Amino acid sequence: MAGNTQDKRVNDQRLRGLKDGGTLTESLPGRGTGSILFKKVGAVTTAYYRWNLNKKPGQLSIGQYAATPTSPGLRLSDIRSEATRLAQILLEHGNPKDHLARQKSDQEAAEKAAQAESNIGTFRDLLNNYTEDLKQRKRVKAPTVARMFEMHVCEPFPDLAPKPAREITAFDIANILRRVLASKPRPRGKNNSTKAPVTSMRSTTDTLHTYLCAAFEVAKTSAASLERKIEDPKHFGIIHNVAATVGALENVYEGDTESLQQHELGELLRHLDTLPERQRAIALAPIYLGGQRLKMLASVEWKHAYKDGILMIDRKGKGKPRKHYLPLTTRIKEILDPLFQIRLSEFGPFALTENPVSADYLSKYYSDAGKALSEAGLTRYFSWKNVRVSAETMLAGLGVTEEIRSHLLSHGRTGVQAKHYDRNAYLNEKMAALEMWGTYLDDLRAGKIREDLIILSLADIRTTQKSPDVEDDED
Repeated sequence: MAGNTQDKRVNDQRLRGLKDGGTLTESLPGRGTGSILFKKVGAVTTAYYRWNLNKKPGQLSIGQYAATPTSPGLRLSDIRSEATRLAQILLEHGNPKDHLARQKSDQEAAEKAAQAESNIGTFRDLLNNYTEDLKQRKRVKAPTVARMFEMHVCEPFPDLAPKPAREITAFDIANILRRVLASKPRPRGKNNSTKAPVTSMRSTTDTLHTYLCAAFEVAKTSAASLERKIEDPKHFGIIHNVAATVGALENVYEGDTESLQQHELGELLRHLDTLPERQRAIALAPIYLGGQRLKMLASVEWKHAYKDGILMIDRKGKGKPRKHYLPLTTRIKEILDPLFQIRLSEFGPFALTENPVSADYLSKYYSDAGKALSEAGLTRYFSWKNVRVSAETMLAGLGVTEEIRSHLLSHGRTGVQAKHYDRNAYLNEKMAALEMWGTYLDDLRAGKIREDLIILSLADIRTTQKSPDVEDDED
């Protein structure tokens, strides 16, 4: 027989005595506050809150009743407390089921908005996103870029770093770059004991500007990239590249792109001849190989050093690393012989100890030579960049075409034909160019100058470039 549904109050004894299918009802105090319905199905008694609103009945499950202290479910006092809470909702908001559903929906929306907000990338996230992208593409400059961002952006601008990247303005970027431009070079060496170089920060400013532009560009495209591999990417909401709208500095590297004159390159070769044998080989190799990038050459491994050639990996740019093979002429083999005869490093040939030399170490040979020769009045001051420019300039003067020079020096190749159809390794052309170049360098070392090879300075080039409205007096 079903329990008495007319009783005003129930207790644990009566609930435990319910039969399968039996019910008990307890009215809540107050008018229109509803009641609690207890219903037993099998061995489980469940409590429900019941109400009548505008002559429409409603019911909402409160939970299972715990018949003993160790049984799962709610005690009678807990059920009454929950029913009282639901009655309060009924009086204040109407249908408790609808109100709770709205609350749940609002809470889920708020949590979703909070999650979306937490996933909005900050300015620091954007910079980290770019350096991580460099690491994924195995770009060796990734650590350098990360240090530059930390030194020139995050540390001096702690208010900008945690700011959402989409809120960074061109004004903010300009302020960052102006600070770098106005600063002085830091001391170098161990514990900053080496005196800072006497130079401006224009090149550093320009480099940072380039990296910031690239960082914003990657953030624009990374979220939609099909090949994106970074887990849990931040959403930056970048529509415009604000860094790119900041005007770049002009004529930043005009000194770096000045070519040496023939006699100056001859002085450099004779200066490098005075180095110890192994250092001499390491310093002459990039020059006799046509002005190769120091970073590429220094990272050559033994497995890529062959009897008649060397294979370098060109990692510059955004694309996949490219293989760059150079044949070795008889003259270049002679220069490299000390490096191949005694293997000081298990990694590769360009080593003075068990470790290969770095590009920075290599470049010091040329900057030291530029300092010594300029102080002696034999040349202007120069660095490796000037030497590389000189190699390209003089190769052109010797008749090596632009196309062959691009293959020899691993310049970027554009156009459909170059990118997709031309698969020639140009080994014969590279060999011919390097043999001609080696003979020319040996002549320079001996003091022989080619009278038919005229090298213009940047100033000469600028004065010969007329504007369209200037007429030639000799017409």
